[in-house]
Amino acid sequence: MKKFSMIIMTLVMLFVMVCSVNTACAEETVKISIDEWIGWQSLLDANGGLKTAPDSINAKNGISVEYVVMNDATTSSAALISGDLQGAGYTVNRYAFLQAKFDEAGLKVVMPYITNFSNGGDGIIAKSDILTIKDLVGRKVAVPKFSEAQTLVEWLLNNSDLTAEEKAQIRSDMVYFETADDTAKAFFSGSVDAAATWEPYLTQAASSTDSRVLFDTSMSTNLILDGIVFRKDFVESHKDFIIKLMDGSFEAAGMYKTVFDNVRQMPMFELMSDEEIVEMAMGADLATCAQNVRLLKETAVQMYSDMAEVWIVVGETAYPEKAADAFESKFAENLLTKYPAMENTTSEVLTDEQKVTLIESPESLLSYAADIKYNLNSTTIKEASYAQLDEFVKIAKILDGVYIQLEGNAAKRADGVTDQMIVEFSEARAQSVKDYFVAHGIDENRIIVVGNGDFKPINEENLAAAENRRTEFYFKTVRGY
Repeated sequence: MKKFSMIIMTLVMLFVMVCSVNTACAEETVKISIDEWIGWQSLLDANGGLKTAPDSINAKNGISVEYVVMNDATTSSAALISGDLQGAGYTVNRYAFLQAKFDEAGLKVVMPYITNFSNGGDGIIAKSDILTIKDLVGRKVAVPKFSEAQTLVEWLLNNSDLTAEEKAQIRSDMVYFETADDTAKAFFSGSVDAAATWEPYLTQAASSTDSRVLFDTSMSTNLILDGIVFRKDFVESHKDFIIKLMDGSFEAAGMYKTVFDNVRQMPMFELMSDEEIVEMAMGADLATCAQNVRLLKETAVQMYSDMAEVWIVVGETAYPEKAADAFESKFAENLLTKYPAMENTTSEVLTDEQKVTLIESPESLLSYAADIKYNLNSTTIKEASYAQLDEFVKIAKILDGVYIQLEGNAAKRADGVTDQMIVEFSEARAQSVKDYFVAHGIDENRIIVVGNGDFKPINEENLAAAENRRTEFYFKTVRGY
């Protein structure tokens, strides 16, 4: 009997030793919902599919995960609230929308991981004569209601210099549909002038002679960020799990666009060819560890706040003030030593010919005229203008895939000032604005400076009028050249 007891104890010790090496046998299976989107692929690759495979990265790291496919955010958020799920995949746009529901249920949630971001997969297509957001005034715009595509349109309106009346007119002329597929069909049938949609309809519009892509997320990779929202009580009691989940996903990133068996466990991808999956993946980029740190501490916080404002505009309850507590960066920071690769934030350097073409192009997605204050007869910007410049910096950071054209304009010159002198002076003032942008994190290669002197007055009856002394900001797409 004593010998039998020793055998039992030995077996128990062996079991404990095995579990200490592979803690999956001691960990409960964590359930996380995702919708059928290519951007979740690195999670599935690390997991070996929807359920943790024995030879997967997650199994090696000692965690067990079950990904539950839920395409309806109402269903997944209800499951998160009830405790049937510990986490759920959402865009930051959707997260800002769902916050009111979580608050009403008394559930605290947090997003510690941004998995991917849309990079050209979503956008707005339009008739070929629509070159700017302002051109949407008086036109019919098809929008999939309560969708990420709707938030793109509304964000652009909110951050434009359109008058309140012009914004109201665009919104009153919007035609709402159930899906982004429906909006594209309405556009190509000729029943609307523009449509918020996604691929493959963006490519279809770009290849047509009578339509164009007005905007897509390659011009702003920050506008649609995907991440995992967890119950906060789960995060606080499972810190090691969060780190291991992210670690596995970062390790699996090299399988993106090359390995397809795991993503094919989602029904939508089951019958897709490798080429079709890669084509979809071209519209979304995986977020690196370094990008996660920046996004979770800065950009995602700003986007959450901006999107909450969008939901308020369209009549929903949202809380911009909750943005600061909606994200947690410490887990990504913990992994930086293992995944130290920094972001490539340097834009293409334009040739002189490309600069001229871009400057002359009428295609400015958004444009503004600002009265930036300078010291008298100086190029030094007054502090009173910093707050206004900070707003433009914020827009420039969100629209990270566009070029920024800064034009300095002067009021009527004093006697004795030559053409060259007034042009150089106005250019130097615009250069001061560029210097401010660069000092606040904007890549200098994205910025083009122009001095117009006093040759482009907006008040031609009074050339000395204050409104002629202005700085103009143009956010231009690469299609301008």
